[in-house]
Amino acid sequence: MTGAEWPPTPIAAVQQVSLSEEVTARIREGIVTGLLRPGQHLREADLADALQVSRSPVRDAFARLNHEGLVTLRRHRGAVVVGMSAEDIEDLYSLRRSLETLAVRLAASRATAEDLGALRAAAAHVQTDSEMMRERQFAEADIRFHDLLYRAAHHDRLYACWSMVRPNIFRFLLTRNIANADYKAIFKDEHSALAQAVADSHPDAAIHLIDDHLQGSYVRLVRHYAPQPEDGRAPGAQERQTPLL
Repeated sequence: MTGAEWPPTPIAAVQQVSLSEEVTARIREGIVTGLLRPGQHLREADLADALQVSRSPVRDAFARLNHEGLVTLRRHRGAVVVGMSAEDIEDLYSLRRSLETLAVRLAASRATAEDLGALRAAAAHVQTDSEMMRERQFAEADIRFHDLLYRAAHHDRLYACWSMVRPNIFRFLLTRNIANADYKAIFKDEHSALAQAVADSHPDAAIHLIDDHLQGSYVRLVRHYAPQPEDGRAPGAQERQTPLL
């Protein structure tokens, strides 16, 4: 299946991917968790030293992360971590709605018994363990459920598209207080209903549920959103330097 597993495995534990993929995963993790913040200048030499690699895999990582919308490239100056405007968020969620509508429609007719078992298990995990989950754990559980929906569609190119927007979705979840009681109650009920609609082979019901689910997520995100400049820095702010990852 096209696309890497989510969340990324810590770099020290990775054995079977290329060095460029390891470096990309580490930098991506720093961005989505907020260690590398919007507006921060990322220099090839600094990151190569921090990760104890040559500049080449760092350069490859910048290209990949630019494609994912997490950084913008600066000629001869590395990259800058991207902040998100309200328009960016609207664009991302409208794209996600189109992708996920297709995913659940296909999943309702293509999901295997193994797919359905994984979906039910992911929904049940949130149902039974959500009260003990911290923000990072809950965000991972949410992304994992939606990842399984795309896998159940058995459409490699669709999954590849999801893989490109997934890091920014995860980034939003980590910065919007997803672990509070309201989010948990909504996600528990809606994930279970989605899993059941797919299992029942009811594409219309699944599409209706995913549309409501994503619209609710978008509204909650915008409600908590604090506008940022395009480069993620407040006016007059000094450019942040790269910490060790």
